[in-house]
Order: sequence, then structure tokens, then C-alpha cells
Amino acid sequence: MAGSITTLGVGSGLQLQDILDQLREIDQVAIDGKKDDIEALDIQLEEFTVVKNLLLTLKSSALDLSLSGTFTGRTVETSDEKIFTAEALDGATVKNTAIDVEKLAEQSSWLSDGFSSTTDSVAAVDGTFSYQVGGNVVSISVLAGTSLDALADLINDDAENPGITASVINTGEATPYKLLLQADGSGEDNRISMLAQLPDMVLTEDVNQGDVGDLNAQFTVDGISYQRQSNSFNDIIPSVTVNLKDAGKATLTVKSNDEELKEKITAFVAAYNEVTQELKTQSAYDSETGDFGILASTTLRDMPYELQGLMSAFGGGDSTKEIQSLFDLGMEFQRDGTITINQETLASAVSNSGDKVKLFFLGDPDNDVAGFADRVNDRLRTLTSGSGIVESEKTAAQSRIDDLEQYIEDQTARLDKRYEQLTKQFVELDKFMSEMTSMSAFLTGQFDSLANNWAGSSNN
Repeated sequence: MAGSITTLGVGSGLQLQDILDQLREIDQVAIDGKKDDIEALDIQLEEFTVVKNLLLTLKSSALDLSLSGTFTGRTVETSDEKIFTAEALDGATVKNTAIDVEKLAEQSSWLSDGFSSTTDSVAAVDGTFSYQVGGNVVSISVLAGTSLDALADLINDDAENPGITASVINTGEATPYKLLLQADGSGEDNRISMLAQLPDMVLTEDVNQGDVGDLNAQFTVDGISYQRQSNSFNDIIPSVTVNLKDAGKATLTVKSNDEELKEKITAFVAAYNEVTQELKTQSAYDSETGDFGILASTTLRDMPYELQGLMSAFGGGDSTKEIQSLFDLGMEFQRDGTITINQETLASAVSNSGDKVKLFFLGDPDNDVAGFADRVNDRLRTLTSGSGIVESEKTAAQSRIDDLEQYIEDQTARLDKRYEQLTKQFVELDKFMSEMTSMSAFLTGQFDSLANNWAGSSNN
């Protein structure tokens, strides 16, 4: 009898393993088809994410146009930045302002007579050095033999120092070292007054700062005279801060930030074009491949029509009805569904009817009229929410993937079991045929032996 079969088909001489493999391949076709379905659904899931991100970009652009700050932005220009610079807050009045800077604010300063060395004594005997800044009176005890450097340190390190700095400077003169006292702040409120000086060191006030008011900035705004403690003011021209740089005349111009608004409207239209083109491309029929796009079987295929309706909507808060839709801002639909903006029309509307453009986008809360931007933003918020159409499609696709994966797992297990049984049956068949072959060979040998014996007997 034949021994055990280690390679399927050896015993029978038949290609039993090939037969099993071919049968398995036929049964595997249905399972592989489901794997292809999963791959297509995975691509679809990725596309849902792409679409949602594009919708969120469009929503972000709509949100920008729903904020009042978008329409109150201001730019500032000065005819001569060497005279002054300026900054404007949102909502500043659009206007031109003439500014004549007569004198900049200064820091009060006093200068001592000269010494040969920084270590020279400033006091032959004990004394008191006293001064006043605003309402603050400061007195410093100075011991005999105190040097110029040491006096500067006493002043700077004094706990009662109201805001002045003492420094020893080298003027380059015959006796070059002098003590300079200078207020940290500018203007009359920071003027230094000497109350008691040391006999061996006399300080003199800057001769150009002697008169009351000389430390303040002096200027006119539209012909009206002003004084300020510093070279910056924000309380004369509403919502505008001016920083004075030098004496002279210049014009300050506050403008609406029309360029930024036009850019945001253009960006909004571009975001619309991007998402609608993506939706149409991924839903369209491809004549070359003979297939529809990955979104053709989903509810997202109809979204471009809804978005087109949003963009075409009329309304807003402009009671004059001059600006009622994006068409009034130069919007034009193209044959492929995209939108273009006539930049000349847009520029004219923003420049000449800025308040009405603002009402169109923002609406009129006093009369309970929603703005265009809010309506678009609200609808896009719904579309992109966790319960919106995109997430619903993603959930459905993932559910189908889960079902298909379970089907593949179940069918694979069933085939594994079936072919495990078939393999055992083929092994038994192989063994049986091997035994039959051995028996046939044995019987053939026996018959041949008998025949040979009979032939020998006959010859004898």
C-alpha cells in the first residue's frame, strides 16, 4: 500500500492543488469585488473631507463679510512722515486734517559747571541737594568729599526719585566733566526745579526751557492751537493717534480701507468657485472612462445648485435698494457655473456706495433685516455641522464600509472552512488513487508472472 501523501496530487498524478486554487479564485471574485467597493468608499470619504474643508473656507470668507470691522477698517496717510506719523482705529472719521507742528515736547534738563575728573569732590562740607518735579520735592544729604560720580549714583538710586536721570558727561572742554539732570518724561508736568544746590557745584537750566510751556509740544490742528505733554496725542482727532516727529506742516488723511474690502469680496467669490467646481468635477460623467464621478451617487451632487441660489439671493439692509445682491457689485455667472467679479463695478460700488455695501452684507438689525453674509454663513454652518449633509454622507459611507468588511470577514471564514474540507477530501482521493495505482501495479505484476509461468509450462 502507498505511504502517506505529503504533496497533494503526488499519489494520483493529478494537479489537485491547481484545481483547488482555481476553484478558490472563482469563489474569491465576489469577495474581491467587495474590496473594490471598500476602496471606492474610502476615496469617497476622502472627497467628503475635501468638500467640507472647501465649504469651511467659503464659510470663513462669509464670516469675514459679516463682521462690522470689515467695513470700518481705516488707512492713514500723511503728506510728510518726517513731520508726523499716525494710526487710526476702525471706524475713524474719513477726512483730511491739517497739522502744523510748531515745537516738539522736550525733557527738562539742568547742567552743572565743569570738573577736571569724575572723581572730583562736589562738596567741601556736608550739605543738602534738593529739587522738585511736579509736586514731588526730593532732598538728598551729600557728605563732604562726595565725588561727581557718587552724586550721580545718589540721585539715581534714591528711593524718592520721581523720574529723573543723573549722568556724568564729557563735553570735551577744558574742564569737561559735568553732571546732567534730565527728566525721564517730557512736558511741563515733568519740569525740574532746583530748591537747594551744593555750594561747590552749580547747575543751570537749559536756556531754551526757561519759559512756562516751553517743554510742551505746541501745534495746531485745523488752525486750532494745542499743547501736550508728549509728542503723541490721541484725544484731538477721534480714533486717531498722531506721533509728532519734527516741526513743520503736513496733512493727515484718513481713508476707508476699500482695498481690503474688495479683496475679501473677491476671496469670497473665489472660495465659492473652488467648492462648486470640485463638486461638479467629482459628480460629472467621464466620457473617456465611461464612469461618473465619486460623488455622483451622493446628495452632494446637487449642492452646487443650492450654493448658486445662495450667491444669487437678493435682500440686505439697504433700504434704497441700490445694493441688493452680488450682481450690483459686478457678479457675473459663467457657463461653467463659476462666478466672475467685474472689478470696475466692484470698486465703484465700494468707493461711492460704501455704506450701502455694508448694509447689504451686514443687514439692518434695527429693522430685523438679516444681511447677505449672515444668511450665507448660517446656511454653511448647517451644511458643515456634525448633523449636516456632508457628515451624514460620511457616516453612511463608513457604515457601508463596516458592513462590507464584516461581509468579507464572514465570507472569507466560510471559504476557508469549505476549502479546508475540500482539501481533506482531495487528500483522501489522492490516497485512494495512490492505493488503486499500487494495487493495479501489483495485480499487473502478478498477471505478468502467471503469464510467464504458463508460457514456460507450455514450452516444456
